[in-house]
Amino acid sequence: MDMRKRKRCAGGSSITYFLLGGACLLVAVVMVTGMAAKGIRIWAENPEYLIPILILGVPGAVLTFRAPVFGVSYGPTGLKYSGLLRSRSYAWADIREVQVAVLEGRVYSSDVPELVLASGGTDQLHMLAGHSSGRTNKRVKRLVAELEAARAAAS
Repeated sequence: MDMRKRKRCAGGSSITYFLLGGACLLVAVVMVTGMAAKGIRIWAENPEYLIPILILGVPGAVLTFRAPVFGVSYGPTGLKYSGLLRSRSYAWADIREVQVAVLEGRVYSSDVPELVLASGGTDQLHMLAGHSSGRTNKRVKRLVAELEAARAAAS
């Protein structure tokens, strides 16, 4: 697909995810290094020490290496969304509408761009969500308007 425009996660959240993942990964590496310095027997005798390493290391690695690609690219042929664990591509012909979906929570709500597909399903672009307390997130509203305009222009 020929992509012309690229929109990243909410203002600075890609950087936040990257730093958070890097911190978790660093803590996991320090723990592994400390255990290795004490000898390999700790791993065999106390496998419960692996639990915090796995809890910090795996999500840390995912966030660190996926955060720089979070976002959406779009152009005359369609759009490509890169989320937390996978990427998806759609031709504009496969998308009937782009709208704002509201995910309600107890403390705050999240506005998220949602693709209404020609097949009748929907696909929410969660990594582009914007949080608010009772009102529409302007950044998400602008992004949805841009995507909808690009879809309409391609039709």
